[in-house]
Amino acid sequence: MPEHNVLFPSSGESLIAALHVPTDAPRAGLIFLHGWAGYRVGAHRMLVAAAREATSRGYASLRFDFRGRGDSGGATMAATLTTMIEDTLASSSFLRSELGPLPIVLVGDCSGCEVAIGAAPSLDDVRALALWSAPIIGGAREASDAAKSRAVRASYARKLFSAQSWRKLLAGALRWDLIRRALTRGGKGAGEEGSAADAHIDWNARFLSFRGERLFIYGAADPVTPACVDFYRALSARSGSAFDLRSIDGANHAFYSAAWQREVIAHTLDFLDALPSLAQPHA
Repeated sequence: MPEHNVLFPSSGESLIAALHVPTDAPRAGLIFLHGWAGYRVGAHRMLVAAAREATSRGYASLRFDFRGRGDSGGATMAATLTTMIEDTLASSSFLRSELGPLPIVLVGDCSGCEVAIGAAPSLDDVRALALWSAPIIGGAREASDAAKSRAVRASYARKLFSAQSWRKLLAGALRWDLIRRALTRGGKGAGEEGSAADAHIDWNARFLSFRGERLFIYGAADPVTPACVDFYRALSARSGSAFDLRSIDGANHAFYSAAWQREVIAHTLDFLDALPSLAQPHA
């Protein structure tokens, strides 16, 4: 099954991507949206594994680097959720130019879920969203932020009793800057701090206006999962849509185990296989 690197434009920059195409006419096109600090392969190459498995089931897949990330053009510090949404719209146009009209599925990982929610209402051909570890967006994040902060503090407290930590301390190898940032930010990355450029986005309105299907997948051991699940269950009820949730037992935020990764990918593709709108190949 062909898999090759491609380039497409977005706001004057060239974005690099990997395009996966099945041997027969694709059932749909999956666009993978990586997290804030990631790039097109995803954490532990999870997006590569997912795209290849999707292609074996008859889906085309596009994995790309947002502007300022990976091998794409653009300034890293200029990236915002707004520019990531613009890149997603450009990726959909590119996929249509390569493969013709076909249903689209946006698969987001962490901040990529925010991008999927923000982009979907502007794309008429998006039939579904698959959201892996979606953070709360457009709502109060105090509960999830507090849970993440407690988990970070507990992790560093455990490291106080680790022989490896003391060896690094004695060798002068501890990264105090990273430790300080993790503790002061409560484990939040730069992308979770918010940007003035994104203030115009009504996230709740975009979620509510999307009429396609949504799948939420969370790690049961991710400290932010309970707050996020409560938030999206309530928002889904407001939209009159089903809240389709899969919980991966024992998994953390990034699903850092081969077994967890396989389970996430299987849940995602089984969900898509069952959608009537994706049942037939599109020539």
